[in-house]
Amino acid sequence: MVMIKVREMEKEDLQEVFRINKENFTTDAWTMEGFEREFKLPYSVRFVAEVEGKLVGYCILWLIEDCAHVMTFAIDRAYWGRGIGKEFLKEVLSRLKGKVKKVQLDVRKSNLRAIRLYQALNFYIVGERRHYYSDGENAIQMEYSFDGP
Repeated sequence: MVMIKVREMEKEDLQEVFRINKENFTTDAWTMEGFEREFKLPYSVRFVAEVEGKLVGYCILWLIEDCAHVMTFAIDRAYWGRGIGKEFLKEVLSRLKGKVKKVQLDVRKSNLRAIRLYQALNFYIVGERRHYYSDGENAIQMEYSFDGP
């Protein structure tokens, strides 16, 4: 198991976060302006994951009432398959516990790797959004409840 450190994202992290985002999302990648805007939103919560001092992942959520919405999440492709995404999200969920009742996200229907990761963390499918992404692909809506499904 790789040891990861989870901390709040800082503006100085944005170049690496932007690189990881571009490498993971060929369509619907965020702009640098989009990431910068997150620091101005009072409901935005931002985390990064580090391995041996290197930033290897990020997660941005919006906390709205009793729900956290995962807006974007990615792990550096060079670090895939090491359990980093799972450990990172476990820590994010633990930091959200007591602040919200549930966590929601949308994921490409074709992104089976991500869907399996979320299911391994007890997210469950609650619906599907038709033509959600700019290329027309549907999104699977998933939810995690701190009280269980």
